[in-house]
Amino acid sequence: MSATITKYFGHAMTGQGMKNVYQDLLNESSTVYFFKGPQGFKLSSLLQEIGDKHLEKGFDVEFYYDPLFENTVEAIFVRSKNTLYLGATNPSIEPTLLGTRDQIISLYECFNKEYITANGEKISQLVKESEKWHNQCFGSLSSALRIHDDWEVETQRHMDWKGLNAQIGTFLNDLFGAMELNKEGTLTHRLLGTLTPNGARDTLQDITKNLERRVFIKGYPGTGKSSLMKKIAKDALARGFDVQMVWCGLDSKSIDMVILPEIKFCIFDSTEPHVYFPDESRKGDEIFDIAKHCKLTAVEEKNIMEIVSQYRKSMNNAIEYAGRYASAIKELRQLVDDAIVENEWEVRTASLLNEI
Repeated sequence: MSATITKYFGHAMTGQGMKNVYQDLLNESSTVYFFKGPQGFKLSSLLQEIGDKHLEKGFDVEFYYDPLFENTVEAIFVRSKNTLYLGATNPSIEPTLLGTRDQIISLYECFNKEYITANGEKISQLVKESEKWHNQCFGSLSSALRIHDDWEVETQRHMDWKGLNAQIGTFLNDLFGAMELNKEGTLTHRLLGTLTPNGARDTLQDITKNLERRVFIKGYPGTGKSSLMKKIAKDALARGFDVQMVWCGLDSKSIDMVILPEIKFCIFDSTEPHVYFPDESRKGDEIFDIAKHCKLTAVEEKNIMEIVSQYRKSMNNAIEYAGRYASAIKELRQLVDDAIVENEWEVRTASLLNEI
């Protein structure tokens, strides 16, 4: 079997602030390389090369991308070796197991200090500008999340919870039956998607490409989608199954997907902003319809239309600010890349590449 590649976002811009999965990946890793130094785009190219070399050697690799810039790699997780290569400057993540699991690759010595000093004023200006747009972006996301909560209040009042619970019971019985594995289940965490300067993006199709059964949940906000998935995860772990919980890119406390890799199964929220429908070419695709248990009156539907309008306005504002934030960060990273001393960079990274 050929090596597999899976793509994820490394962090998400949520209504509660930036959320990343790197602490969770550290727990999965037996070896971690922490790259420390001013953050430019050249590190992304190095990580891409590291990932490609592992793929050529037949290792399964997960690529983690920066939501601000397309095809910009933040980390590489070589699943077959439980080895993580991590740009650990932003977000700043520090090694805790030096001498055993953790190794530091310091890139600070690869930079022309005179060039950095000469552009210090410009760098300071760009940092301040990026912080301004960063704060405005997350302010809009926080506002969108509060509006989303109002949306949930409207729908929850009209839910037939008894009918939904009966549907869930039947589904769980069909999914698990009497199956139990003679081992302890392992829980891992990933992100489904995030806001980007180009709108909401996810890697759902890539994440689920090797799964045989995909269940698409359809339902309004607040009608139990995340709770259903958390229940499936809890039941699966209790039965000894490995579980991957895939978190929401707007609400850091909410689940968007649960994967049970041992039975090639997943269930996920397929409503806005990641609207998907079953693929007729895939026999294992089906819909879990929660919406049928929510009977809205004309008054509630009108109220919800107004709430949705406000929600989309806040999200559009966040997208605009994310674009401005990315623009300032891009200029800052290009300055960093211009300060790299190529010979020193090659000396410090060549041995790492040769080890693969």
